[in-house]
Parts: sequence; C-alpha cells; structure tokens
Amino acid sequence: MKRLFFYSTLIVFLYSCQTKESSSSAYSTNSLENFSFSVDTLVLDVGAEIFNSNGYSSYDLSEDGNNLFLFYEPEKEMHEYDMAEKKLVSRHPFETDGPNLIPSYFNYFQALPNDEFFMTDVVRSGIYRLDGKKLTSYKLRVDNISGLNLDASFQLTKNSYISPDKQTLVSLPSKYGAPPAGLAVIDLKSMSGKILDLPALEMTENYQVIFEEEMSQSGDFITTQFLHDQFIIYSGATSAIYTYDWKRNSLKLHTFPHTLVAKSKTGEFPTKINSEERRKEVSKLMQKQITFGKFYWDETRKNYFRIGTTNEDYTKAYLFSYDENFDLTGETLIPDFYYIPYMEFFHAGKLYSFINVGEEPALVEFTFDF
Repeated sequence: MKRLFFYSTLIVFLYSCQTKESSSSAYSTNSLENFSFSVDTLVLDVGAEIFNSNGYSSYDLSEDGNNLFLFYEPEKEMHEYDMAEKKLVSRHPFETDGPNLIPSYFNYFQALPNDEFFMTDVVRSGIYRLDGKKLTSYKLRVDNISGLNLDASFQLTKNSYISPDKQTLVSLPSKYGAPPAGLAVIDLKSMSGKILDLPALEMTENYQVIFEEEMSQSGDFITTQFLHDQFIIYSGATSAIYTYDWKRNSLKLHTFPHTLVAKSKTGEFPTKINSEERRKEVSKLMQKQITFGKFYWDETRKNYFRIGTTNEDYTKAYLFSYDENFDLTGETLIPDFYYIPYMEFFHAGKLYSFINVGEEPALVEFTFDF
C-alpha cells in the first residue's frame, strides 16, 4: 500500500503541472507618475575587524529581512550584518576540506529559514548551517534524477534555487553556448523531476553573443530568483516572466502592457563572432534596447519593483511597479539615475546596493517617494 502511494505521488508530481497565463491589464492610474528619489551612502560599521571588502563575492538577506549575509571569498567566511544598525555582528567561518566542505566555485548562495544556507556549484550542492556544519548533500547530476530525459552533458545546477522546506529545487539545465532545456523542477525526496517549457523566453538566445575561441559570452540570459515565497524566471530580453508556485506545482506566464518602453528587444544580431572586440561591439548594440532586470519585493508597500535600462547615447534607467499579483501598476523614467545597482535588495521600503568605499563595505541607500 505504501509503494502504491509513493508511485501515485510521483505521478502527480510529474504530470500535474500545467502552465497558466496572466496578461496584466493596462493601469488606469500610473502609481509612479510623481516619482522622485534621494540617495545616501552608508558605510557599514565593522568595529575592530580588518579585511578588504572587495573580497565579497555573493550575498542574500535572512528570511525575515533583518540581516544581510555577505560571503567573504578570501577567508571562506559568512559575514553577518544587522540591517537596523548597519553593523557587522559576526564572522562565520566555513570549511574548505573535510566532511563540511563547501562548494569551491559558487557565485551566489540562498539563505533559508533557521540560519541555513543552500550552496551549489557544478561539483557539489548542499545545505549548511551558519556554524559551518553541512546538514545535507545533493548529487545534482542528470543521471541521478529520474524523469528529466536529458543527456549527461547538461549542467543541472545552473541557476538553481530551493524551496524553504528543502523539498523542491528548480534550475535551468544547459550546456555552454546553448539555451536552457527549460525549467527543471526536482523533488529532492524522490530524486525525480521534470522539464517545463518556457516558450515566452526562448527569444532570449537571439540576444546573446559568443566568442567561442575565448569562451566569452555576453548579452541576455534566462535567470531564476526566489522571492516572496516563489520562484521567478525572467530574461533581460523581454518583460514577460514566469512564476513557479512550489506549493501548488504551478507554472504561470505573466505578460505586461508596458507603454513607456518596448516589451522586448527586437531585430537580428550575430550570435557567434570571431573576436573579442566584435563581441563587445555587438553587445553594445544590443544594450541600446531595453534590458529588464531582476525583481524586488517591498514588504512595506506590498509591491514588486523592477528596473530596466537602455544605453543609446547614455544609460537611461526605468522603474516599473507591480502589485502582489504581478499586475503592472506604474512605470517611469528615473531622472538622473546613473548608478546601476549591484548586489542589491529591498529592506524596510528602501533599495540598497552594495559598494566599496576604499576597502570598507558600504550601502548606497535609495529612498523612493511617490
């Protein structure tokens, strides 16, 4: 009877997900019509600690948003900052060998509930505690996951994020120089999965340029993020996005009636070139058109934000706002906005972006008024 239940659950997981579509209606009132902003730079208090903040390689906020975690690559440490006081409260060392070995080459990590972290690279993936202890290891290779129907050359950990209950993982399995096979959704308990098509994002591959001899590439790419308890799949080349609800096993397409900017890039560009100079040249031409960024959730306003940029003669930045259901509620050109945020996040109604002031860590604080 238990075996029958397991197989029934597996069948539901593999086949119940259907893609829904939501087309945002045009807003009647532009919520950002009277938008303005102010900027401040806040040097973080590190006390007597001595280190070069240029060594920070990745970041995330705690689940409650009260603490900022920055991974310090030179010493393999997690630095914990209190966002209310803007100060370093602890340095947490991680191990580079032994049973608690962390991945060697990760460019992001994911903060989970209870001071746990998901870390992954092409070789190893796992859940680690803040004290450095490894709790779980995952063998995220195609031949270890049933139901994916991919050959072993696909890298399964690319853009991978995990649900807060540590039961569902999503990623964008791909090979170098090729578009993702789709969205991989993996049940980590049964080690079974499926690939969901992302047709609205397939045009992204037309806006990537690759110089194969140097293995360098630039342009727009399909990317995932975990935000406000859901997975978001997006691309710089188009305003359309997908959301994956891990609790309901539901993939949803969202499209938006932007009027201030184009809904996507258009035109044809060479995607494979024979010199680094040509790659940079083509990439610049692509950037003249709109490039859409990641999403931010503002808990104080119950609102999503997104920034888009164009770079014709100089960089122009645009701000887009969406309600909790991803209906577009406003859009505006951000006046005199010349600093493109880096390692950025929303906290307490403000946008923060990491910056180095000499060798000291700091945050650029953007206050939005509208």
